[in-house]
Amino acid sequence: MNPPPDENSPIVLLKNAGFSSWFKKAEQAVKEVEYIHVELTLPAVNELRYAGYHISNFLDNPALTDELNRAIGHCKRSIYDAYEASILYHIKEFRAFNDDYRTVVVSEVLADYNEIYYKITSILEFIRGIDKETKDEHYNACRQYHNDLKEVIMRLNAAREELNKKIKVERKKSFISIITTVVAILSLIIAIAAFFGCS
Repeated sequence: MNPPPDENSPIVLLKNAGFSSWFKKAEQAVKEVEYIHVELTLPAVNELRYAGYHISNFLDNPALTDELNRAIGHCKRSIYDAYEASILYHIKEFRAFNDDYRTVVVSEVLADYNEIYYKITSILEFIRGIDKETKDEHYNACRQYHNDLKEVIMRLNAAREELNKKIKVERKKSFISIITTVVAILSLIIAIAAFFGCS
């Protein structure tokens, strides 16, 4: 029968600190965001490199338990960075959407568009307000905002077809209005010419 593991062994300390769990959560966040765009994950991957560096220091000298805490902090920052990158990417998509439909009353298709706009503005303010040194404290909120924004962008993209129809209708109305105006002006010119021609 094997003796119980030493409570101060590096492996036991790693397990008790929950490093493996944090590393897996960070890796999951990176994978999730990687599907959106691979370049978005670079800051998060760097944080995992730093986590590895601190774990290496800890394994070399298990008395340096601070290294273990630093490694976990980098895992949390990795989660934050992955989701922050996703949020900023989705905000760019939202701005592109706004630009594409600046001439359309979007709320006629998406009744809660003002709420969507407010939500996105609030999320952007949250991101702007985060201090670089406290990212590891806000990873959970960042993950939630990432999920919220992902859903919002899916709804906006789903509304594009209906909004494009509205743009076509408006263009058709404008074209008919221009043709009607041109015909009216030409009719007036012909009438004036006929009037003066007869005089």
